[in-house]
Amino acid sequence: MIGLDYWGTMISMIIGGVVGFLIYYHFSKIIIVSTKHLTPLANVVVPYHMREHYNRFQHKLRLRRKNKKIFTKRNRRLVKMGKNYGMYTIIIFTPILISLILGAFLLRKYYGDRREAVPLMIVSIIIEGAILITGYWYIVEQ
Repeated sequence: MIGLDYWGTMISMIIGGVVGFLIYYHFSKIIIVSTKHLTPLANVVVPYHMREHYNRFQHKLRLRRKNKKIFTKRNRRLVKMGKNYGMYTIIIFTPILISLILGAFLLRKYYGDRREAVPLMIVSIIIEGAILITGYWYIVEQ
């Protein structure tokens, strides 16, 4: 530890998590918009041989996808869960399992138009951070 007491650790970790999320959330918009504009530039800059190799790879991938069975029970279940619980799953698992950077990017890309996404993520970071810090302090103190 860096020599902070319980409340100092709690405040610094939660503020750091929230500020880091907000920075990466707004920075990911720049990345998403710029990648849309880099594709035409890549066609000019990338050598012809590499573009042809990539186009052949994409063609093989499309053929493989056409031959696949599209709707299985698992696919239907995943799509249904993604539509119903996708944003909440990202919000719950970001502070613990997914990094804040990846969670901010996914939230901006797929749920950037929903007004409740950012406040719910901030609440999730605060609650899960408080639980993790409290658990850590009880383990260390005993």
